[in-house]
Amino acid sequence: MKKMLIFAITILSILVIITFITNKETNSEKTTSVETINYYENQITPEQLQQDISNHKTKIVYFYKPACPHCSRISPIVVPLAKDMNIDMQVMNLEDYQNGWNMFQIKGTPTIISYKDGKEINRILGEQSRETFKNWFENNK
Repeated sequence: MKKMLIFAITILSILVIITFITNKETNSEKTTSVETINYYENQITPEQLQQDISNHKTKIVYFYKPACPHCSRISPIVVPLAKDMNIDMQVMNLEDYQNGWNMFQIKGTPTIISYKDGKEINRILGEQSRETFKNWFENNK
């Protein structure tokens, strides 16, 4: 009986140690894999954008919602891509600026719109491939 008790305690101790080590490794991976990149730094308000359009400024604006799963997948693609291509793409959070939906005829997120000479020139909607976004940016600089 004593041997059985020692055996059970040993097995239980090993399981506790394995669980502890596994949890520690998982937590370590989570903290190192979390990126601190803010893809939404270059914000523009609807009023600012409307004024820039009225002043015939060339603009590329990325309309997004933080809770949008498609936006969270393409933001790590389009924001660095625009930066690498020397495009000053500004972003508008449609959760913060609800009036942006109607003001700029946004039907869904993500949407990227190019404005030139006071008019909308082109837009790209939804989740697309990196190559599609790259081609769109090249054609809408």
